[in-house]
Amino acid sequence: MVTIKNFFSLIVVLLLTVPNVKADTQFRLIVDASGSMLISDPDKLTSESLKLISNLAPEERASLGVWLFGERPRVLLPEAMVNPSTKQRLNNAVEDYVPGDLKTDLESIIRMLLQTPDDVGLAPEFDRHWILVTDGMVDVSLDEKVNEASRQRIMTDLASALSERGIHLHTVSMSNYTDKELLQSVSTLTNATHTEVASPEALLDTFDRIFSQAAPSEEVPFEDNHFFIDEAIEEATLLVFHKEGLTPTITQPSGQPLNMSASNVSVAKAAHYTLVTITKPKVGTWEVKDVDLERSNVRVITKLSAQATKIAPVIFVNEPIYSTVGLFQDRELIKDTEFLDLIDVTQRLNLLSGESETELFKQSVGIANSQFKNKVDKLTDTGNYELISEVDGKTFVRKLSQFFSVVDPIKVTAQSQDGGLVMISAKPTNMRLNSLRSNARLIMTFKDGSEEQVEMPLLGEGYWQKIFPVPPNDAVTAYVRLIGITRTGVRFEYSSDVWTLSRQGAERVQVQQGRDSSLVALSSAAAVNRDLMPVVVTPQISVVTEEEIEEQAESEAAAAPEKINTEDDNQTDVDTLVTDEATLDKTDWLFYAVLNGAGLLIVGGGYFIFHRIRKKRKQQEINDSDV
Repeated sequence: MVTIKNFFSLIVVLLLTVPNVKADTQFRLIVDASGSMLISDPDKLTSESLKLISNLAPEERASLGVWLFGERPRVLLPEAMVNPSTKQRLNNAVEDYVPGDLKTDLESIIRMLLQTPDDVGLAPEFDRHWILVTDGMVDVSLDEKVNEASRQRIMTDLASALSERGIHLHTVSMSNYTDKELLQSVSTLTNATHTEVASPEALLDTFDRIFSQAAPSEEVPFEDNHFFIDEAIEEATLLVFHKEGLTPTITQPSGQPLNMSASNVSVAKAAHYTLVTITKPKVGTWEVKDVDLERSNVRVITKLSAQATKIAPVIFVNEPIYSTVGLFQDRELIKDTEFLDLIDVTQRLNLLSGESETELFKQSVGIANSQFKNKVDKLTDTGNYELISEVDGKTFVRKLSQFFSVVDPIKVTAQSQDGGLVMISAKPTNMRLNSLRSNARLIMTFKDGSEEQVEMPLLGEGYWQKIFPVPPNDAVTAYVRLIGITRTGVRFEYSSDVWTLSRQGAERVQVQQGRDSSLVALSSAAAVNRDLMPVVVTPQISVVTEEEIEEQAESEAAAAPEKINTEDDNQTDVDTLVTDEATLDKTDWLFYAVLNGAGLLIVGGGYFIFHRIRKKRKQQEINDSDV
């Protein structure tokens, strides 16, 4: 009897002493189940990509669920903590489902997921990364007005709800027929990426990049088909892509093939990729064969690490990026100048487009204040980018890959109004733009070549708007020039696309995006005024001086020494913490309240004065009649 009591006492002690491990990342995968997906993805690369996320996600540290949408939303895999059981259930689920729905009801699945509770063990400050894969457009009815109404609700109400809850909705287009404007708008607002894949095979690379954004990690680079493991590396994970049916070969420094069934090796294999994790890998040069090296990578966990300031998931056109790389030994920033003088840091910037990459620059980075600092300028092309930092320490190498999107900071629309009026609106595409500190001006060029600049009022809703008349039988080109300030105090300038506004007689104004080539006078004026067209410039990289560092630091918040920041964006120092709120603070709300209150006072005051004047006139009329 005593033995039984002791046994149960031991069980209680063990349960009480087990750490309460909670997931810090939530992955919700949303897959289009319409019949057209059979054509867009005949080899079911979507299913393989879902497996890739489950294989990459750390067990018991991330949650995973899969939903389908088409005519109706439904659950394919209930959300659960990632573990061997979840992975097996996912493998079974993705093999069984067959796309065949006739409609594409995107609104319903987003509403369903917003209402689906987080019923697994998640840490208080966990990250939400949802991935949506589709090959179609909003298609819920034969009536296009019904489809457009659903589309607008997604872009406004639902996108705002996602953003307010801190949900990153990454969107992936599987064909050229998707609603790019819709998907990109929602992703930009939620600090996520939109990717158009050129082929189903590129879907695997896209999911790998999205995971890298959600859970950044260090890598060691490939040199030809080799990579080097040093003594500080405790674990290495190889993700190698290969042709279907091929088995890659991994050779250890001793020249012996890696034993895939060894106790320190775990393997996850799919048709087009193999994931191998090695605990305490042998020191030396390893070799891989029969793999696609350009797409493959080696993630590592190490005591000697390179860390970089986090880049915001969404960067605005022309916004500079301040990048700093620091070296850490057991989480302590290395400041030994003799050691750092032996280190070479190189950065490369790639523009990602489908399956291709365009290298925009490659340059060495100088050292300042025991860290390697630079500033990247003139990112004028929108799209997805990868900033690669490679650290060569002679006896060790490290690689950091950071993915981000460059977007227009504002979306400008022009709408014709009654009475020959036009309403120009400029709305922020992402809440990183500090509307209260930014300034928007409307630049108009008239038919005779003259130019006029007017300030655009900031409305209480947080966007700029200007209403102005277009004279009869006249034409005007207009665009918005923005002096933008981000919430971390970074300044940049941006010029929007041009709108042509023409009016025949007393008719309504005709609105057209771009210049009307038939307007010769406007064309010649535009040739003189270069501000009417943004100039595309190759990105530049430069070492950040101490003066620039100080100027940038003045616009940022208080610091915490020798700690890498994983929450905030576009900082100067790797050991500086900056608070970058994505929501309106008290000052913002107070400003909007005062702004709206002032408007009400003006309207009310005007009405009061008008009422008094009218009353006096009536009294005067009465007095005159009496006389």
